[in-house]
Amino acid sequence: MSPPADTKQLDLVEWADELEAERDHVRKTNAERSSNRGFIVIATDPTISPDEPSYREVFATEARTPNQAVNKIRPIAEGRRLRAYLATGSYKHELPDARWVA
Repeated sequence: MSPPADTKQLDLVEWADELEAERDHVRKTNAERSSNRGFIVIATDPTISPDEPSYREVFATEARTPNQAVNKIRPIAEGRRLRAYLATGSYKHELPDARWVA
């Protein structure tokens, strides 16, 4: 009895090669993701009184360093002073209300 013509027989060598390629892809993707950290960037406007609601804006982003995080936010927050903090640090409570920047 022969198998139906439309079924493909499993080739273990081919399957092992595909599995190894998939594992390499997952390793690379995970390494790239883990190299970035979450940052909270606080942007303050020096021309506005600190009591005004628009004085302070909070952004969230992923970057390798605080400077890279600030550089991502700079085009959006022109003219504002920028400070970056790790999202797991003392400003982590700001994360839910922060504006996400990819």
